[in-house]
Amino acid sequence: MEEGAVRFSQFLAVLDLPVSLIGIAIGLFAAVRLVPRGVLPDLAGGGLLERIAVGLCAGVAVLGILGTIETFLTRRPDFPPLAVMFVVVVILAGLPAVVWRSPWRGSAEGVATISIAIAAILSGFSIGFLFVPLVMLMIWVCILHLRVALRSPIKRDATSG
Repeated sequence: MEEGAVRFSQFLAVLDLPVSLIGIAIGLFAAVRLVPRGVLPDLAGGGLLERIAVGLCAGVAVLGILGTIETFLTRRPDFPPLAVMFVVVVILAGLPAVVWRSPWRGSAEGVATISIAIAAILSGFSIGFLFVPLVMLMIWVCILHLRVALRSPIKRDATSG
């Protein structure tokens, strides 16, 4: 049983970089394409899959905030640049939960996908493989929103043609 868990962890570690790079690309496309301009298609109430993904991202962000607070309370704020970048991207992962009921939700989910993917790359082979399933889940959520946005005939504002 332990051997199966080790093999699964190794499999996720191999997927860390490719899945994260794909997540950055799709997240960037979703973040830009789903920015509210004029009339946007409704992103619906969010299915169970989306709620789970956003909830997990919010949980990761809360852990990042608590870890940062704990570091400052123990008076050890020695943050090298990569640690600061890691804290920022982990906290940004909670953005979709903050803007859940706004038109910015789709774009925020794209930003969260990028941030979780960057966190997976930055944490590398220590805990990075643990972020891979969440990156894949967020990629799926972004693809669902992009399908809705690309299929719906929406009238953009007059400046976009």
